[in-house]
Amino acid sequence: MSAPARHHHARRVEGSWERVTTALEQTVGPGRPAGSWVKFCCPVHEASAGHHDPSLIVKYLADAARTKLQCQAGCDDRDVLDKLGLKVRDLYDRPIERGQGRGRAHQPIRPRPRQVSRADRAIDAAGLPLTKPRKDLGRQLSAERPTATYPYARADGTIAGEVIRKEARFEHGTGKSFYQRRWTESGMQPGGFEPLPFQLPRVLAAIEAGEPIFICEGEKDVLAAEQTGLTATCNAAGAGKWRPEHAEWLRGARTVVIVADRDAPGYRHAEKVAASLAGLVERVRIVQAATGKDLADHLACGHEVRELEPVAYLDPHTPTRAPAPVSRDPSPAAEARTVSAAASETHLNPGGNTVGEQFLAPQLHDAPVDTTPDIDHAGGQWTRFVQLLMTQMLAMARKHVEQRRAWLEDLARKDENERREAEERLAVERAAAEARLRKLREGGLENASRSEIAAAVRDAAAWSADSPLAREALQELGTHVQHRYGIRLDAATGQVIADTPPQLAAALAAAETERAALARVRKAQDRMVELVAGQDGLDQSAKEQLYAEIEAWRINPTGKKLDELTKKLAEKGLNEQAQKVRIIAQFLGQPHHVVPLDQLDTSDASPIVALQKLDAPLVDPGEEAKNRIDTMLVDYQTTLRHGRDTTEVRQRLAEAVALMTPEDQQTARDRGVQIRNNPAAEFKPLWPDHVDRDELTATVRRYAVLAPRVESHAADAGDLDAVTGKQLREKTAQERRRIERAIKTGKGLHELERDQLTAVLRDIEAGRTTVPELLLLDDRTAAMVDADRSDQTAHDTARHHRRKIEQTLDSRQVPDGAVRQSRDEVSKLVHAHTQLAAGRWNMADYEQRGLDEALDTKLDALGVPEPVRNQVRNQLGEARTESAIVGKQAHRIRNQWAERTEKVAAARAAKLEYDSPQRRAGMERNLQAAGLDEDQIAQRMAADAGRAKPPSAAVRHAPGERPKQPRTTQQGMGVRRTQHRGKGRGERDFGR
Repeated sequence: MSAPARHHHARRVEGSWERVTTALEQTVGPGRPAGSWVKFCCPVHEASAGHHDPSLIVKYLADAARTKLQCQAGCDDRDVLDKLGLKVRDLYDRPIERGQGRGRAHQPIRPRPRQVSRADRAIDAAGLPLTKPRKDLGRQLSAERPTATYPYARADGTIAGEVIRKEARFEHGTGKSFYQRRWTESGMQPGGFEPLPFQLPRVLAAIEAGEPIFICEGEKDVLAAEQTGLTATCNAAGAGKWRPEHAEWLRGARTVVIVADRDAPGYRHAEKVAASLAGLVERVRIVQAATGKDLADHLACGHEVRELEPVAYLDPHTPTRAPAPVSRDPSPAAEARTVSAAASETHLNPGGNTVGEQFLAPQLHDAPVDTTPDIDHAGGQWTRFVQLLMTQMLAMARKHVEQRRAWLEDLARKDENERREAEERLAVERAAAEARLRKLREGGLENASRSEIAAAVRDAAAWSADSPLAREALQELGTHVQHRYGIRLDAATGQVIADTPPQLAAALAAAETERAALARVRKAQDRMVELVAGQDGLDQSAKEQLYAEIEAWRINPTGKKLDELTKKLAEKGLNEQAQKVRIIAQFLGQPHHVVPLDQLDTSDASPIVALQKLDAPLVDPGEEAKNRIDTMLVDYQTTLRHGRDTTEVRQRLAEAVALMTPEDQQTARDRGVQIRNNPAAEFKPLWPDHVDRDELTATVRRYAVLAPRVESHAADAGDLDAVTGKQLREKTAQERRRIERAIKTGKGLHELERDQLTAVLRDIEAGRTTVPELLLLDDRTAAMVDADRSDQTAHDTARHHRRKIEQTLDSRQVPDGAVRQSRDEVSKLVHAHTQLAAGRWNMADYEQRGLDEALDTKLDALGVPEPVRNQVRNQLGEARTESAIVGKQAHRIRNQWAERTEKVAAARAAKLEYDSPQRRAGMERNLQAAGLDEDQIAQRMAADAGRAKPPSAAVRHAPGERPKQPRTTQQGMGVRRTQHRGKGRGERDFGR
């Protein structure tokens, strides 16, 4: 054929091009030109004849002297070559012969094992053919006619192009084809358009609202999904044509559900889409129709959305479990292991939930029992560490018994009074141990953490000889430890025996993770009940109804049940309590929750959203600020003592102090005056017991990293106190003690925050190393989490556009070194895009710097051709627009948190009457501290005394008078101004 001559400047191509194209023409028929490529039907998944949109593209690479082929539906190149009877070496003009020219005999090539993709495993598990079966429609009976037009819009709603669906009747059915048109100034013209997801404006709105996004394979499925109220999208041209540019538009989505067509190309397409979304969205699910091929078939057969089935091996939250081995050992140990395994499987469906296991929250399956070496090794490590821990507890108990015996023998030689006092002390110690054991048993051993179980084993073994209760508890603990951890305790000898198979150890470890998750739900239930019980306006019958609703949520802790519970609370007039219940469920009960498929139409699962809906912060900002104010006072003293400018630290102090109660404000200001009068004096912290929230958060995250490493090292070494890991273990123990001290005695923490920290420690013991994104519930921490999300989005957005610019410049048309020499200008642009996308700059700030023009000038000086510079200009325009859109969202989120903070400061300021003696006395002290002389202070005080109300007080109109004009400033702006005045302006500046 003449394609080579036509596409390569009439150069005669011999070798690989002729070999490949001849084999293709003989197998699937002639190809057709498509730009610089030639398209053929794929011999793997398309027929050699019939009605198809060819997927295989072929091109000759003159510089490499070889031919390139690629199936756009995802078929492996080697499979294509196998169908053609060719080898990889046939793609080169001069076939490569291994061993040619060597002095030794040619060694046979060992075939490398083919890597099996997740899609191939899914195809095999579903019993589908690896290639799409050929559908012979027979003879065409009618001409193709357009049957549907699908417009593709940009983010601003303008039309970029459209996809036309055409159908024709054949002997054995209806054939379909698609073609694209793009919008130009002269109207629609044939050809493709920019890579945009279908229904893009609707998708962007759904992402901002936190709704799930469904990705289908075709426009027909998208429209069918929208009829059910879902937000769906797809890419033009069907399977295999999804590009990274499509994925970028979904950045920031909470849940994306990929609905795969039930065939090999559909599975491969779903795998490709999921891979492109990694790092862009919070979670991805991959599902398929329960009946039929696609989503349209699924809905047409009467199925609901929640009945979509997860695709094994593709859906990341669907475990693939191997069947449990059948034990033929009749020993009690084997029976215990069987009971343990059965118990772990039973817990996978808490409360008898009728929803299928694949629809449960994935945190219950974080350690699925796959018979893989990694899982088996992890399970074995987990069992070995528990064995070492129990061994240590028994050794400590034995040492305690020996010390007590030696002490009693020594007391026998002393007088009666000393013996009596010693016996009383021992009785107190025994009573304390019995009380701890009794409390643990009453709460249920199943609900205890690993640390609590280990401590109970130590207490029971230490006092079993002297206390019937301890002796009974030790027997009960032995049975529980065997069932729960797969190890046997021998308190008499101090031996701990572990004979658990790796698969069962992995199952027990998974059950431990699930047990920790269920403990969270139970604790959340207790907090919800306490909240309802404290409502004096409800009668007992109404409370009991709500208790029943809370119990229903505990049994089946889904988003739908939570919606029902909060609706019941709202119906009884408890709107504020309904939001608090949502916070309890999402923050404490299920912080790792991934929305299951049957709950995709329920409310957002983020506690931050519920936190913002509260009328007032859940954690008093004044209490949260106390530790920070102590730290800032030290900074203020240090800065003042060294003679540096204190404006910045005083401004920060003023903003923090404004959030406190008037009494605490006065305490902080008095300390500021003392520091100003004598910067060299020593001052104790005002609130030494208040928790440093930032440091506590960092400590928890460090502990989550260190603890698993310590356990893994100890398990591999077979020694809990191995010398090589002793320093790391001591560091980890120190971090844990800090966390526990904050939980028990730290001031300023909300009870839900203490519950969260306790639950996190248990999660880490159970094998979960992922710490919840929101560890504390104060507004400042929540705002920081939102800001971190915005910054990450801004960084990713700018990095994406930098990559596109550098790819454009990495062209043969661009002189060598242009990318390197323009790197400074590109880096400045990337920084600007990041600032714009983070909401720190606006478009005027960006344009004022002239960075686009600077890069264009640099590229022109480097000799970059005008067409390439035009491409860069277009990409910069896209980057500006997208960054500005992302930045507006980030700016809006920051403003929401700032307004809440200003509202608190305004409310605290209003508690002091404007003309009260206390306020005027405080004002005079601040003016003295600011260094004003007596005349200046007298002038300020006289001017202030001339006002009966603050200047910002609104004028109230009597009925019938002219109404006041609507406000043109944001709520709280006045407070913001008082906190950001310059030097010498305003008595509220701290330290003046």
